[in-house]
Amino acid sequence: MQLSLSKKRQFQGGKIRRVRRTPYVATMRSEANEESVFFRRAKNQGRFMQTLFNYTTLSTRLEKSTRTLFVTLNRPDWNNAFRLEMLFELESLLAWCTSRVEINTIFFDSSSANFSTGLELDALSGLSANALDKINTKLQKIIFSLMQLPQTVVMDLGAGCETLGSEFALGADIRIASHGTKISFNHCQFGLVPAAGGMSMLSALVPPSFARSWVLTGNTIDEAALTNSGFLKCTYDPSTRSDTIRDILANIAKVAPVQRIQAKLGLFEALRAQFENGIVMDRKVSKASMVSEDWRTKKPEAKEFDFMPAKSLSYAVKLSLVKNEDGPSKLEH
Repeated sequence: MQLSLSKKRQFQGGKIRRVRRTPYVATMRSEANEESVFFRRAKNQGRFMQTLFNYTTLSTRLEKSTRTLFVTLNRPDWNNAFRLEMLFELESLLAWCTSRVEINTIFFDSSSANFSTGLELDALSGLSANALDKINTKLQKIIFSLMQLPQTVVMDLGAGCETLGSEFALGADIRIASHGTKISFNHCQFGLVPAAGGMSMLSALVPPSFARSWVLTGNTIDEAALTNSGFLKCTYDPSTRSDTIRDILANIAKVAPVQRIQAKLGLFEALRAQFENGIVMDRKVSKASMVSEDWRTKKPEAKEFDFMPAKSLSYAVKLSLVKNEDGPSKLEH
């Protein structure tokens, strides 16, 4: 006997009985000038957040005073790289956060000194084009979601990040890092392009001249350039990290929540069309660049990649510039 889940029924003792719907969200209403049920429950059950989220790649905790959800990338054995498992858990967490307007801030950090290597660089040659495309597409959606959340998103990049780790940081509203941090968009050094947002989104969030230099050289970005471009709010010494974070979270908690949420929405909407158009172009460029499979050319014993010469590209894929009557040319493949 097959039962439809959509009818919310269970089969027990040979009888079909209806299951009463008891949504968890119904117990989470936030009322004006009154502490929400959500935070009272978190206060009374100290490990509430840990039991709610049974994740294997992330750890979470809730700070009641500033209404902050702390999320830690917690797979140091992967260098906190963005495997699909971690991306699925991030996607699940952000979906949960969309209706939790009583949370002011989501704060991301890492269980390792470096925030994330992004990709598992030692295992890069074993990834197929299809696997890379799945990772890029899912991360791109997550970054886009971060920009639209009602919470203010803060990320501590610690000692640095690279490849997808740097792209993930684009979803934050505020970014900080330690003095001497090493941040790079070095995808091209590994035979890839920054397809999750490191082209379209980066050039919208920092001056394009910075974005071009960072992406096309792949070099570690100077700390002064990171702050002058607006990519980082500030850097801190290890001894002042806690004070820096506390000040940022306290300042966010002081502002009017309704107006903060609306202001973030307005800032996003001003760039939405540019982001959406850029995402489409990012995916086209990414698929065209993967034809060479340059990321797979590094042998375990080799120190360098054996990249395909640019003049050989025409033998692997045919690219054409198709003139667009309504504007500049666009790239198709």
